[in-house]
Amino acid sequence: MTHTFSTDSLLALRYQSTRPGLELVTIIDAAIPVAMVTADVLAQDRKPLPLLEEFVLRLVSAGVTTEDTITGFLGVSERMVTQTIADHFGHDNLTYGPAVGDVPPEQRPLRLTSRGALTARDLASITPKDLSLPLVFDQLLGRVKPYDRNMIITRAQAEDSHLLLLPASRSAPVQAGDVTASEINALLRDRGDVRREVLLVKRVSQAKARRVMPAKVLVYADADRSDIQLAVVVDDDLSQAHELALIDQGGAAALGIQVSPAAERPTLDDPNLERARVPLAEVTRQREDAAAVRLGTAAPGTYNQSQAQPPSQHGEVRAVSVFEHPDLLDEALTQAANRILLISPWVRRTVVTTDFIGKLESRLKRSVHVHIAHGYDEDDSGSDADSIRKLRNLANRYPERFSFTRVKSTHAKILIFDDVWISTSFNWLSFRGDRDRTYRMEEGTLVRNQQIVDQQYERYVALIDQDRR
Repeated sequence: MTHTFSTDSLLALRYQSTRPGLELVTIIDAAIPVAMVTADVLAQDRKPLPLLEEFVLRLVSAGVTTEDTITGFLGVSERMVTQTIADHFGHDNLTYGPAVGDVPPEQRPLRLTSRGALTARDLASITPKDLSLPLVFDQLLGRVKPYDRNMIITRAQAEDSHLLLLPASRSAPVQAGDVTASEINALLRDRGDVRREVLLVKRVSQAKARRVMPAKVLVYADADRSDIQLAVVVDDDLSQAHELALIDQGGAAALGIQVSPAAERPTLDDPNLERARVPLAEVTRQREDAAAVRLGTAAPGTYNQSQAQPPSQHGEVRAVSVFEHPDLLDEALTQAANRILLISPWVRRTVVTTDFIGKLESRLKRSVHVHIAHGYDEDDSGSDADSIRKLRNLANRYPERFSFTRVKSTHAKILIFDDVWISTSFNWLSFRGDRDRTYRMEEGTLVRNQQIVDQQYERYVALIDQDRR
């Protein structure tokens, strides 16, 4: 069994077992509302020494050169001053000056070394200054976050891509009191800036344009679909803070997310193929092992392709999870060498993107023959007209190789490419951007056998021709 992994399939394998008693049903492309803000702050370069060590050096530089006078000036315990002076001796910042009269050696005046004088001069040059810092304010969490500004997109882009727009915790503009100096300092440290320190946030200005941060929402449900839980993945990691914020906003119900019972898997007509079929649990285990090696969470050599269950006399016959379907579709669009046949009731722009059309045309230019059939009921109300138009235009440019057909009605969801046949309940061309936010598990069967797939290919080409409108 070969293994290909999209971002979603890797997320599924990584997080599908994190909720005991619940099943990961779907992964939704989502958008976190953010505000692009500029914070006017008072900041200074972070001082290289703790405060007591700094004061000792500054006092010696100013002519306060005995331990007793330093202790009296600072008003701290003699033990603390003694230890601090000892530390400075160890770091070659202090030494003793020449003895004067009968003064005991330990009471000789302190003197800065060359290194200590340089450190004291640097400390004296550090003064607060006004700065303007660009920040990203997470409006669901109500605080600034270290998001990559290059990842931020417009709200209009999110809506065009049918991303699930997560709610903001409030609609009021961001104020200076909403952004703290400690939060900004934490962001600076995350970015590797350890020298700068913000002392005070003076004011915050917010850009008018609405922006969002792309994220993923993982939807879990129990067996009877009565308990629906959400998790949020930001930058490939689970964010408990966002999950709790969504719960405060009403969770799945407030977002209109519903989970219906699992779709019935189409069974194969040949009982021998059904008996040879490797079940989903075993396929998932194999993919988890392979993904762990790819992600570097397992030692090289842990997964051995030869250890997987060998193909039956019918070739490879195995289950396909809901999360693997997009990977197989992409494999067809990027690797098919001879043929692609695809049947899907609906065609939507969230799947038939510019990238999809580009990949499909690349196959056509390589002399791959393509059949795509769609249609459900009497009209195309479940499809997007512009997506149908793009596919029809592409078919018109390659009439000898591309057949794009509207059939009377089809419940079949079929993908065939080269020697692979997948029969499933998965909607190949409309699986993203579910309009009513109702999700269910979709399972299919993959058969990799040249003779069997040849027969199925001829069968479906004939069915498309018979049922065309």
